[in-house]
Amino acid sequence: MPRYLVGGDVDAWCNRCQLVLAHTIHAIVAGKIRRVHCNTCKQEHAFRTRAPGEKGAARERIRVRTAAPDYDALLRGRGLGDARPYSTRERFEAGALLSHPTFGLGVVTDTRDGRKIEVCFPQGARTLAQGR
Repeated sequence: MPRYLVGGDVDAWCNRCQLVLAHTIHAIVAGKIRRVHCNTCKQEHAFRTRAPGEKGAARERIRVRTAAPDYDALLRGRGLGDARPYSTRERFEAGALLSHPTFGLGVVTDTRDGRKIEVCFPQGARTLAQGR
C-alpha cells in the first residue's frame, strides 16, 4: 500500500462533484486518510475511496473439499439387487446400498447424529435425511 502524507494528492469520491477526483490530504489518523480537500470544488470532507453504494472487490472464497470415496471401489463385489429404495422414514447403516429416485444407486458412507446420512453417488457425495 502506498504511503500517504498530509499535503499529498489522492483520488477520492467527492459528494459535491459526484465524481472520483484528485484531492489534497488534510488529515491522517492512525495511518489512515480521514479528511481531504477537493481540488475542483474546494470542499473539505471525509475521505471516501469510492462512490456510495458501489461495491468493493469481492474476496476470493476458499472452499475446503473432502476427498470423496471412490464410487466404483465401494460398489465392487456387491449385488446391485441388494439396494433398498430410499425413503426418509427408513434408517440406513454405513455401508448400506440404496436406490434413490433422483441420484440413482448409492452407498452410505457415514451416519451423522442419527438423522442424516452421507451417501456416495456417481455424481458425488450427498447428505440425505433418514428416520423421520
